Amino acid sequence: MKRLIHITIAAFFLLLSVSCTTSRWVVKDREAVDSSDSKVLNEETFLHLSDSLSPENPVLKLEVLSNTTFQYTEKILVERTIQEYRLRPGFVILGLAGGAAAFYAGNSSQLGGNRMQSITLNTIGALLSVSGFFNLKPDGEPRPVGEERYLNDTGTFIETDTVRVDKNISSPANVSVTYNNRTVFEEEIEQISGGQINIPLANRFEDLKLTDPQPGQFEVEIEFQDSTYHYSNPVSSILDPYARVNTDFTELRREPAVNPENVLAQLAEGSQVYVEGIHNNDWYKVRYGIFESYIRRDDAEIQWRTANFSEDTEIITIPTVPFGNIDVESNIPHLREDIQSAQALIVTNESYVESLPQRRYTHRDGRLIEAYLKDGLGYQDENIHFLKDINDPQQVFDIIEKIDSSADENTELFVYIAGYGAIKADQEGNELFLKNIEQESNAAVDLPLKAFLTRLGNIPAQQKWVLADIDFSISMPDSLSNYQVEQYMASHASAFTEDPNTALLLGSEPGRPSRLYRSSTEDKNHHIFPYLFARALQQHRTDIIQIYSLLNQNISYTSRRLHDRSQSPMLYGDRTLSFFIPER
Repeated sequence: MKRLIHITIAAFFLLLSVSCTTSRWVVKDREAVDSSDSKVLNEETFLHLSDSLSPENPVLKLEVLSNTTFQYTEKILVERTIQEYRLRPGFVILGLAGGAAAFYAGNSSQLGGNRMQSITLNTIGALLSVSGFFNLKPDGEPRPVGEERYLNDTGTFIETDTVRVDKNISSPANVSVTYNNRTVFEEEIEQISGGQINIPLANRFEDLKLTDPQPGQFEVEIEFQDSTYHYSNPVSSILDPYARVNTDFTELRREPAVNPENVLAQLAEGSQVYVEGIHNNDWYKVRYGIFESYIRRDDAEIQWRTANFSEDTEIITIPTVPFGNIDVESNIPHLREDIQSAQALIVTNESYVESLPQRRYTHRDGRLIEAYLKDGLGYQDENIHFLKDINDPQQVFDIIEKIDSSADENTELFVYIAGYGAIKADQEGNELFLKNIEQESNAAVDLPLKAFLTRLGNIPAQQKWVLADIDFSISMPDSLSNYQVEQYMASHASAFTEDPNTALLLGSEPGRPSRLYRSSTEDKNHHIFPYLFARALQQHRTDIIQIYSLLNQNISYTSRRLHDRSQSPMLYGDRTLSFFIPER
């Protein structure tokens, strides 16, 4: 009996924990817009720039957009919700108690009821017992299940939106690209595929071979559906600047200053390096490997190239060949014994720091002459005076004074001078100069060649040789002809060669360049004139007429072979000079 009571009690509490759920539709919005029920009232298409230009992405990209006006239908929006319910314990207990009383009355013999009364009371008891379980209370708020539906129309809603047109458009587009009032290209696009126009620009502009450091803007004009669109962009937005070396070579330096210690490499003519900027208007800051590097602006011109241009294939480095590894630098013949009274002056200007380009190999030329004087012709170290990169003529005249103080009628004087020359007008006419290396310096003065040769002519000596490899062509006025410059040189030479036993040997006619002995396939690391002078001595040619004969036969030929330009040596003065002087 007790077990039955316990089971009944447990069943009662289990029934109390039972819950149930119901679902229903509720109104969510009485003016909801049904996007699936719409129509287009108006549509206007136009072009829109979709991406910015860069050298890595040099394509002008435009997409077709549409301002579209839609009419949407407004409807009642309902959603389905679920509500949970739980039993009310009080009503359940009350219903069970009433049912128990009715059961007791209907089945008790003490009340003495008839059969009909018993059935009625039992029915009432059952109804009372069950009624407690139908009196439920909501448990929490109704929960949406994500199911919605539109019911009756309530109105309309109009909205204008900008949308991208992804379909093919049959309307043509006329494209015109101009630069400096010059048409770069024109194109008619008959159909716009996928609603997008792509206009590649880089290769078209690279073909223009632009060289201006500040190339300015280009213009793009597009006609589409009765509208004209204009876009203006800088050339630098589609191309990168490269510096192309247009001299025989240029030094790549760590700093924007001329210093032998800051040279990273030498770049040959035609090399191209990426330009990162301009420093003090005199230097290009360039990208070369991992180093911050500089080259002189005067040695290169800007070339605007595409971003996929590979500068690695356009950099030609010139290997540094140690002195002694060139054929005329080795096997120097010992032509005679030491000459104690021999005096020499070597002047080489190479490292010009302003508007003039470097005069490559000029110092090496001087070193070559020095080697032949010492090892071949017996000059003593202390009697060879080597001046490099002068900017004051007094430096030269001080050495001439020193030589003059120790010279006598038995002295042999040898002078080699090389660099850029200048032609200047004075009261007496035109005068020739060796240019100093610092053109813009207030203290820098060019060396007057007439005074230089006159001073050499006054030195007492048994014989005097002067070799000059001076390039006047780089600064020669347009109004002068080569013939006129040769006449000026002849006038200057007379100040030196009017005495016997003196000779002036020029590497080229004064109006023409003195060229390097180099090409794409060979590089002797010298100018043609000093190289062939050394070659003459290497062949034991010691008389000036023998030396001049070799020079005259080979300088012009070599210059034409290597550079397709003429260069001819010139000789003034005594043609009987020889490094072997007959005894008197």
